Amino acid sequence: MMDTEKKYRIHFPLDRISAPIVTHLVMDYDLSPNLLRADVDAKNGGWLVVGLTGENSKLESALSWLRGQGLGVEEE
Repeated sequence: MMDTEKKYRIHFPLDRISAPIVTHLVMDYDLSPNLLRADVDAKNGGWLVVGLTGENSKLESALSWLRGQGLGVEEE
């Protein structure tokens, strides 16, 4: 299978900023993240821009999981 590489902005609500989101993307979905930018504030939540590389089906599953965790996800 061919790997896909896409860039996303992930928005973290305040109650999710300490969740190990990137760890789950690696361990559970076999994706390779490239952290490009971030702005996380303990009072307001934050966002992360990440390049994700992996099989398209795993990438789509991971995006669904992220949204199910209450995170906003948009392709950059």
